[in-house]
Amino acid sequence: MFRPRLAFATAIFVVFAVMPGLVHAQYGGTGMGSALSADPMSHQGKVAAGVDDMTKRADSESSFKIIKDVKLGLKDADPNVRVQELKKLRNLDDPEVNKIIMDSLSDPDIRVKIKAVDLLGARQANEGVPPMSQLLFLRSTEPLLKLHAAAALGRIGDARGTIPVMEYLEQESGSGDDDRARGTAVFALGEIGSDKSNELLSQVVANDKSDMVRRLAQEAIEKIDGELPSQHSTQLAAQKSKIVQPTDERLAKLRAFDQKLQEMER
Repeated sequence: MFRPRLAFATAIFVVFAVMPGLVHAQYGGTGMGSALSADPMSHQGKVAAGVDDMTKRADSESSFKIIKDVKLGLKDADPNVRVQELKKLRNLDDPEVNKIIMDSLSDPDIRVKIKAVDLLGARQANEGVPPMSQLLFLRSTEPLLKLHAAAALGRIGDARGTIPVMEYLEQESGSGDDDRARGTAVFALGEIGSDKSNELLSQVVANDKSDMVRRLAQEAIEKIDGELPSQHSTQLAAQKSKIVQPTDERLAKLRAFDQKLQEMER
């Protein structure tokens, strides 16, 4: 389903890449003077660059304030408050964010830890793979937290998560009680996509007592073999085919930033 979108985005890129050259070909060699020989699109490029720079500054200032507030909120004694503060970081594009979330993996309350795990998965934070893998190894980790950690590793899709999730699946298969845990593990392995897990998944297909888990394991094998698309690969392709932020949205951010600057100068 993403191929038409990718083709459309590529076409848009080609049009905008070729356009300045076409304009120069039309006006650059006419001998009609410098006003026409100069690229008439060049000033627009400078304006767009200026808009981008100011938008980035506005985003940076906004991120700084949110991060500052979140850090303060994470010191609150109420775990519900800490969970709400973490939620503010979900879509924030700042290099410090993932570290703040990972620090919350050691929070004493399981609700905060689960929210941190879910956010790392949603943000596809590769640096979150080692600490979440460790959660799967530790016997002291709460079962529900392990479940969320396995799911998050699947969403991230980093091959380093393969062995931890495989060991988690083997542990859960040994107990045989929690269909949801085994189903989550086999689904995560399919999303990660490493053929190291094929043998284990084949055993699950042959021996697991749950129809749902067996079906998910078969689908995981097909994802790894390339017969089915994984959600992770589909999401990555969709991100690559995204069209740039609409101009009116960027200008709205610029106007907001201008207003803030004017208020600071008063």
